Amino acid sequence: MTFEPINFEQLNETDVREEILAPLLRQLGYRSGTINNVIREQSLLYSKIFLGRKDPKKDPELRGKADYICEADGKVRWTIEAKSPAIKITTDGIEQAYSYSNHPEVRAVYFCISNGHEFRVYQTNLSPQSAPLLSISYEEFNEKFYVIENLLSPAAICRNWPTQTVDFGKPIGPGLRSVARITGGYIHYVSNTLDLAPLKGLTDAITGGAVERNENGQLVAFIEIRSPYAQLQRFNERLGLSRLELISSDTAISIDRNKPTVFSLSQRTHFSAGEKLFNLQTWSEITLPFNIVCDATTSGQGILVGQNFKGAFRQKLRTDFSNIPRVLVNSAPNIQSIFDRLKCLEVIGDFEAHLA
Repeated sequence: MTFEPINFEQLNETDVREEILAPLLRQLGYRSGTINNVIREQSLLYSKIFLGRKDPKKDPELRGKADYICEADGKVRWTIEAKSPAIKITTDGIEQAYSYSNHPEVRAVYFCISNGHEFRVYQTNLSPQSAPLLSISYEEFNEKFYVIENLLSPAAICRNWPTQTVDFGKPIGPGLRSVARITGGYIHYVSNTLDLAPLKGLTDAITGGAVERNENGQLVAFIEIRSPYAQLQRFNERLGLSRLELISSDTAISIDRNKPTVFSLSQRTHFSAGEKLFNLQTWSEITLPFNIVCDATTSGQGILVGQNFKGAFRQKLRTDFSNIPRVLVNSAPNIQSIFDRLKCLEVIGDFEAHLA
């Protein structure tokens, strides 16, 4: 493979990932779903302000996203943080990349940062203020690719890091580390209180996430969900149901069928008059003539079977019309009849999440 000349003025951060970093990873021998795996945009939970930041306004949010997490031989990790070519690599950017690499869910041996023009490699167990192990320009990729390969190829990673970092935290469950990554799974809808046919047998994919503990020792499960239907996916995103952060009072995932671990979440969404909303009854969009409030309660209870957390799923949607002036209700009888049925919708099903 040859790395062709690039006009960086036309590139943004996404282009750097897809046009430079993705081909680089393929050339190094990494492929998604293989023993030399690539995990893209893994969401990471920060239980408190992370180290190394000087300005509270710039501290990482409670969740961050690592652009690339690479796994050599399924056990040793390193990360890449992508930046726009218009942005210079700064101390803040380096510390952000370090915070992802040093995260307990990742535990990477190296972290890299690139704005397309330049590709830098740092060692995680050194200070983020340390000099990079490697700094190479894109124009040097073809001539000096062997240097990158000798540092970041799966064989080089496993050669230089033959042992894994010890996890001193309490395991999330038997056979798991103190932080468990959700690598996949599903949510299967069995029934619903409104007898909506499109929801019967519907299966959403669990595309990622993690289970870890918060500062109080409680389990927190962050789950990313993808619906097979674009309309339903947009509906879930608007309700905040495509990315769930559920909390359990348990400190470890149960393996006892008589005492399952229960995760739950309650959230409220406001919809404004004039906004388009997906109608689950007609499978079409409607325009809201008035403001409404929707409360969603999600719960899942289950046990750990091997490395799979599986059990029963329940979700309730309640719509509040109490503050809507009667004159507005009377002016939109068709809309009102729809929401009369949707005042309370409950869906029931089962789920399985694969943990690693």
